[in-house]
Amino acid sequence: MAQSFSTKNVTDFFNVILKGESKTYNDHNWYTPNGLKGYIQGKYGTPYTLLKKDLSEITLGQLKQYQSRGRDSSGQLWATGRYQIIPTTLLGMQRNLGLPDSAKYDKTTQNKMGVQLLLNNNSIKNYITQVVADNKENLEKASLGVAKIWSSVGVPYAMQGHRQAISKNQSYYAGGGDRASETTEDVQLALKKLRNGYKEVGNDDDGGSNKGGKIVFISIVSLAVVGLGIFAYFKLIKGK
Repeated sequence: MAQSFSTKNVTDFFNVILKGESKTYNDHNWYTPNGLKGYIQGKYGTPYTLLKKDLSEITLGQLKQYQSRGRDSSGQLWATGRYQIIPTTLLGMQRNLGLPDSAKYDKTTQNKMGVQLLLNNNSIKNYITQVVADNKENLEKASLGVAKIWSSVGVPYAMQGHRQAISKNQSYYAGGGDRASETTEDVQLALKKLRNGYKEVGNDDDGGSNKGGKIVFISIVSLAVVGLGIFAYFKLIKGK
């Protein structure tokens, strides 16, 4: 039988690990000659100049156009949406998920991309889908995988980071302005809860009725083009 997570389990997981990232599906940032600017819906900044409607209402084709622009006065749209998808990541995700340019970059599409970010990392995928044992080593490998995707997540132990030697609960990308706001302890607990909620479709608490919704994983295709850009996070601090 196919295996699944309930939609609620996945939502709860991302609510934990994305606390230090963007807040809504319309958040975004962009580059101009003067540097990085950003928008957090209802809280910070103004929307990207060329957007005439909410980010979640445009198509993938339009999004790609904005993200392929030069960094002129209008700017290049960069990290976008709930999961802060940047240009190279968007291209890989679109191909990976088989999405047409006409697909809207809405909540459904963004959520698919968020889940795929997890599944493209073998340490995370193997842990949350119960392929490997639930032990300290595998849990830490999975939590490190999360920290390498979202730099607002702290690493599970002292190590050499992307730029410098770092301590436990620092950002893997510390030294370039990146700071961790979410502890590895919280992330590891969230990973365990997601793993424990993984089950066969039809053997869940609702008797297989799928009342709560399911996210089903049948096959995983690795990205050929991801690049370090996947690890960019939403570097906006209110009042900064």
